[in-house]
Amino acid sequence: MERRISKILITNAVALNGGDAAILQSTIAILRRRFGENVRFEVYDMAASASGRYYPQLSIKQDLYSRVRDWAGTRIRPAAAALFLIAAAKLRHVPLLGGVLSGCLPAGLQRILADYDEADIVVSSGGTYLVPHYALAGKLLDFLVTEALGKPLVLFTQSLGPFPPARERTLLRHALRRAGLILVRDERSRTHLAELGVASERVRVCADAAFALAPSDLAGRSFPPTRRPWNIAISVRDWPHFSGGASDVGMERYFASVARLAADLIEQHGAMITFISTCQGAPEYWTDDARTAEEIVKRLPADIRPYALVDRHFRRPAEIIARLKEFDLTVATRMHAAILSLCAGTPVLPISYEFKTTELFRRFGLGDAVIEIGHIDPESVLKAFDKASVFWTEHSDEAWATVREQRSSAFHAGDLVGHMLDADRAAALR
Repeated sequence: MERRISKILITNAVALNGGDAAILQSTIAILRRRFGENVRFEVYDMAASASGRYYPQLSIKQDLYSRVRDWAGTRIRPAAAALFLIAAAKLRHVPLLGGVLSGCLPAGLQRILADYDEADIVVSSGGTYLVPHYALAGKLLDFLVTEALGKPLVLFTQSLGPFPPARERTLLRHALRRAGLILVRDERSRTHLAELGVASERVRVCADAAFALAPSDLAGRSFPPTRRPWNIAISVRDWPHFSGGASDVGMERYFASVARLAADLIEQHGAMITFISTCQGAPEYWTDDARTAEEIVKRLPADIRPYALVDRHFRRPAEIIARLKEFDLTVATRMHAAILSLCAGTPVLPISYEFKTTELFRRFGLGDAVIEIGHIDPESVLKAFDKASVFWTEHSDEAWATVREQRSSAFHAGDLVGHMLDADRAAALR
């Protein structure tokens, strides 16, 4: 008999980021399709209060690690508080001792521990956070508490690694080897997990969850259109992780390159440019891509600036898709601006700041047009635009078929979670 699922926790969410919000909403849709409409979802987010205001239909709570740091305060090290919490989780059902340890926790952490314990599955949100330039402590705590409670842990579609030698690598290896299922978006991530010693049978490649937002009958457009003026969207972002640490030099080259492309599109093709992204208009979030866009517009010749507009509005994923339908092409630095553009049926020219974007567009046959942010310059951007134009003229039908395949792959993730639970249940009964 199939195990009935009534409650799923989704952790490590960042709903103020429009791309992560698309992942979150898609994950819920994918799991509802597999486990039924009556499943209850609890979401743990790094900025729960603000995220809850933008997404009041979701039950959003403050992430576990923030609660632990608040409890630790200045009295004890956060690592010591985290170890105590893991011990309380491990011994939660031991008579007397479990009650004593739990009773030492503040009421908020006791409620979170009970929430995790009541869940049938803990799903760590998809995205890109298990990479060298992001802190791992909060994610590790989530994984280790889930394991201590004996709950199935699923990492939804991710790009992750490489994992350099460090103290956290040992803990990460321990946690990921015990995860029930790790869904990755690309073969490079699968290789990184193999290098970490994670068993291959626990790792599956699936499309990014946000592709679930594409309509099943998607029929997108080719590029360039015959009408004028062209309507071009450009998604930009701040990027502090250029190799060698020269972020100021790297960003200035990026600004100059995108400005050159925008100017060429306006002057040579009569285009209207709108800077629009998935991370904008939410003052509570750590960054706003509209500010980056303003820096690029400043670099345009004064006589063509009126043809380049900066969209500063916050939009939820469905609203982003609806807006991107209005454009002929999206030049996308944010990967989920690219994915949501594809879901809208709008062609894309990708700028890659992490390998996830490069891997994604190789799948589409657009790898030659991907611009690596670390090697960007004005001439390479113009050449990439020409390559993308040829691709979307000659291969648009194949590209939109690939989007539909990615949608199916995204929904297949729910089946993989179900198979994992069935296999674990069968193993427990043997």
